[in-house]
Amino acid sequence: MKKGDTVHWEWGAHEAEGKVVKKETKTVNKRIKGAEVKRKGTKEEPAVTLKTDKGQTVLKSESELKKGPKKK
Repeated sequence: MKKGDTVHWEWGAHEAEGKVVKKETKTVNKRIKGAEVKRKGTKEEPAVTLKTDKGQTVLKSESELKKGPKKK
């Protein structure tokens, strides 16, 4: 996955979709909607910052993501 790629992930009983903004191979801490979110990024398992179509920022590990748009 690289910057600009569309990806999707499971979110409760649904799927969410966004675009890759940044990949990092170090521990990442972000404050998202008032909550502290942390991912331990490594070379094998990067931390990925995403932007949804609603403009929300999301932080996920690469293994949580699937390439391509969500299924309709």
